[in-house]
Amino acid sequence: MNFLKLIRWQNLIIIAVTQYFVRYFLIEPFYNLQKISLQMSNPDFFLLVFTIVLLAGAGYIINDIFDIQIDGINKPDKMIIGNQITEKQANLLYYVMNGIAVIIGMYLGLKVGSLSLGLAFIVCVAIFYFYSLKYKRLFLWGNLVVAFLTAFLLIIVWLFEFFAIRKNGIVFTEGIQAYWAITYFVLAYALFAFLITLIREFVKDIEDLEGDSKWGCTTLPVVVGVDKAKKIASILSFLGVFLIGFFQIKLKNVNLGYFAGILMIVVQVPFAYLGIKIWSAKEKADFHFTSNLSKIIMVLGILTMFAVFYSLQS
Repeated sequence: MNFLKLIRWQNLIIIAVTQYFVRYFLIEPFYNLQKISLQMSNPDFFLLVFTIVLLAGAGYIINDIFDIQIDGINKPDKMIIGNQITEKQANLLYYVMNGIAVIIGMYLGLKVGSLSLGLAFIVCVAIFYFYSLKYKRLFLWGNLVVAFLTAFLLIIVWLFEFFAIRKNGIVFTEGIQAYWAITYFVLAYALFAFLITLIREFVKDIEDLEGDSKWGCTTLPVVVGVDKAKKIASILSFLGVFLIGFFQIKLKNVNLGYFAGILMIVVQVPFAYLGIKIWSAKEKADFHFTSNLSKIIMVLGILTMFAVFYSLQS
């Protein structure tokens, strides 16, 4: 149980579900319109998701290892390394999980005909490591890295499927019309994931201000102050509302008005509420609430992929 807490099992489930949603609720429906089938096999896709989950879990571990002293100030009651699990055990888990992930990732990359995709897993390991070691303590860098990696979780599903179908020349030619639509939707969801993650990162930095400032971290609230930091996060929330509105206009132009309506109710309104709550937040409990709210909005956004599937089937 301590191991599951260490690797943030709830977050890993969200990651896995998100990637399956991208495959079956974004990619496959557009394939069906062109009467083509998914080219990456189900077992291989399971391995891809498993690999991403391993990398993310290892990323949480190395982050906690480097944050032992800071977490001792910010959240001493939630510390696992040093209490339930030794630092040596955590390091062993980190290396084993990354090792397995890199091996499987290289295999999958070579199987779809892209060495670069295989090497991307090694790059991810390095990014997680240097993020935990240094980037997260630098002004904006850590926030941007986390937001980018979150967005990449969606994009990598389409990249692997694209390279897999590219190996089949005839099928690849038949599905050309679907690729632009899939890319558009995947990038739209990736942008949403990037933005909501960036907002949550800023809010979490405000929550952790005491420990971060003591240990010399140059996070956004440390550099510009809590008031400006929360206003930036709030403005980004309203930017999200605007971008969703732009996306809705595009959807109506391609007869996906039903999906546009779902977006407004499920994501756009909560996004606006998030912006208001961040702007008015004062106590640590307020920021904790908005941090959790942003996570809920992320999950709601993922669930709207089902509306895409339904709209394309009807």
